[in-house]
Amino acid sequence: MKIVYSWLKDFVDINIPAEELADALTGAGLEVASIEKFRIPDGVKVAKVLATEKHHNADKLTVCKVDAGSGEPLQIVCGAPNVRPGLIVSLATEGTVIAPDFIIKKSKLRGVESFGMLCSAKELGISEDNSGIMENPESFEIGKDLSLYYPEDAVIEIEITPDRGDCLSILGVAREVSARFGLPLKDITKKPVENAQDKIDNAISVTVTDSTANPRYMGRLVRNVTIAESPEWMKNRLGAAGLRPINNIVDITNYILIQYGQPMHAFDYDTIADKKIIVKRAGTSQKFSTLDNVERDLIADDLLICDGKRPVALAGVMGGAGSEISDTTTNVFLECAFFDPVTVRKTSKRLGLSTDSSYRFERGVDPDTGLVAALETAAALMQELGGGQVASGIIDNYPVKLEKRVITVRPSKVSRVLGIPFSMDQIELSLSSLGIICARVNADTLKCTVPLFRHDITIEEDLIEEVGRLYGYDNIPPAESSVVSLSTALPMRERLTDLVRGALAHNGLNEIITNSLAHEKRRIVLTPNKTPVKLLNPLNPDMAEMRTTLAGSMLEILAYNLNRKNANNHFFELGKTFERMSDMSIVERDVLGIIIEGATWGNAWNNKAQPADFFTLKGILDTFTLHIGLDPFTYAKHNNGKPIFGSECASLVYGNIMNGLCGQVSSEVKKFFDIKSNVYYAEIDVTELLKSSIPLPKYKPLPKFPALERDFCFVMTDDISASSINGEISRISPLIENVHPFDLYRGEKLGAGKKSIAFSVKIRSAEKTLTDKDAESICTSIVDTMKTRYNAVLRT
Repeated sequence: MKIVYSWLKDFVDINIPAEELADALTGAGLEVASIEKFRIPDGVKVAKVLATEKHHNADKLTVCKVDAGSGEPLQIVCGAPNVRPGLIVSLATEGTVIAPDFIIKKSKLRGVESFGMLCSAKELGISEDNSGIMENPESFEIGKDLSLYYPEDAVIEIEITPDRGDCLSILGVAREVSARFGLPLKDITKKPVENAQDKIDNAISVTVTDSTANPRYMGRLVRNVTIAESPEWMKNRLGAAGLRPINNIVDITNYILIQYGQPMHAFDYDTIADKKIIVKRAGTSQKFSTLDNVERDLIADDLLICDGKRPVALAGVMGGAGSEISDTTTNVFLECAFFDPVTVRKTSKRLGLSTDSSYRFERGVDPDTGLVAALETAAALMQELGGGQVASGIIDNYPVKLEKRVITVRPSKVSRVLGIPFSMDQIELSLSSLGIICARVNADTLKCTVPLFRHDITIEEDLIEEVGRLYGYDNIPPAESSVVSLSTALPMRERLTDLVRGALAHNGLNEIITNSLAHEKRRIVLTPNKTPVKLLNPLNPDMAEMRTTLAGSMLEILAYNLNRKNANNHFFELGKTFERMSDMSIVERDVLGIIIEGATWGNAWNNKAQPADFFTLKGILDTFTLHIGLDPFTYAKHNNGKPIFGSECASLVYGNIMNGLCGQVSSEVKKFFDIKSNVYYAEIDVTELLKSSIPLPKYKPLPKFPALERDFCFVMTDDISASSINGEISRISPLIENVHPFDLYRGEKLGAGKKSIAFSVKIRSAEKTLTDKDAESICTSIVDTMKTRYNAVLRT
């Protein structure tokens, strides 16, 4: 929000440097982003163009004779298209410093001498208008310094937080300045002179069918206006505030927008069918062309301003094509209303159409005195600047008056929260300066009635914040630090989560945190069979639903890094996924995602890094459960991992429940994300795992007795997994310490559908040295069990 300092002074008499004011505003919670000072350079004079002629050697240049009040006319070469005899201009004379690197000097332009420069408004910093030289009013005296008519000024840009919609205006900031410095706030509302013979009730009717969406609708009728340029003072103020002047009628509505924070809409009265205004919901899907000549698709819930035949505006957002102010407009119907912030926001966000009006309505405008002041001032300005005649009476459709919030505040709590004592008088004075009406209930209670323009004040703590803001948080002395003793024991879930993160980080993985909102296209590619949880009012159409898998956001991060030549990416994320079930309930899951791409780890001086594969991922999964003291996952081949996984996919089982999948990412998914290298991914539902208890570590002495190792090579069918064999052998005897597969073979000698896996089995006793005879009985049991359970035989 750009605040023009001179405009602010219309409301409050403050005469301090702009920097000091900026510090005060920032201290009050209105953070100042920048200060842009404006000052007409010394040497810029008011001048008059006496005569012009075309430059003999340049089609686009004009040679002018200019009276600068110094006697002899000056010859100025000018390239502006609007230069003409009789024009009152701004002349930068020789030696004028327009900018540090731009000093006006006598020069030759295509062979013709020029003794100065005729300036545009942009060159002087008055506005952004650079279409031609600045045209000054004829009342400006020739030869005078232009700075007499354009005093030094400053534009203070403030970053307004979403809860402070009341400060999106000059008046709103003036209220803060008034309260902060204890200065009276001036009422500068203008009143039009009404034409008693022309009654508005006879000229137009207004019907509001939904008073919840449009609690208050006001209107004025101004006849016989003349469409013309706005006066310089208005154009300059609008330009400084960042708005482009258009014509006097449109500029007045924009002027009121900045001055009062109240959006208004001016309709060409003669285009309003049946002279009726009807505020209603669209009711059905339909198309509507807005002022920017874009046809918009409306839904039944959108709020419209209609005449007797058609929609003429999208309430609170933008007017429609066909009823706008044009050069032929003579009669104007002025709309000034309060629209429900939620209704406006839904329409604005869904259409992707944000305007200065919707921005303010979404944050809440003043439905009380603010509407009246804005409407009356606008009508008076149209009378003053457009020569209009204002019909008597005001349309004011306000069936159910909005009630002001009444909140109690206790001085004892104010003192406790802010850390220093505050008296009842201090609190009452502070809040009253903000327009809050205070009444004493008892010795420790104030009943506060909050004005309707303060939509952000809803509870006692909000009032305490206002007291603190006005007192100045910098003025509150720091308290002695106190030590609070807290239990250092984290809940089990948080401890497990930290252990999982630590274990994966120790394996060389980087943790990432991604957005839980996702794009529909991404979900259709990754989890087409899952029903998403959709947002009712998404801020961005690309983020319109909750993610059903971590894979999408993690693969996006991977693609981002690969595009920037960052290879060997090992990531993990602990996050949430969401799914809507058939009974419309929502399931929220704790999920761990792991991505491995590129080489295992970096090259060593004596060993080249190996490319990562499925077993790299499996090793990470095994070591992380081992690290946190939980049972390892068991694996089984999984044939239904698409579309995320290709043919190399395994299910992960923990506690007899399938908790996730791991494997190589399919080529189709890689193509969608434009990834060319091999990627291995695991996604595990850790909801149950995080409910586990961490086993206490137990002391286990180092073995006293040697171990015996025996190798077995079994031939079995292809569908038997190594992990199942591993588990089966481990359960045969308590003396079996470790089982490790070390070789896999498939070939013609074994036949189709067959494979052989070699296992190394370590056998040890904690009580004695085992003999070969002891080991032989265990080996026989292993061979017999493999034959019985899997029809697996020793390879010969």
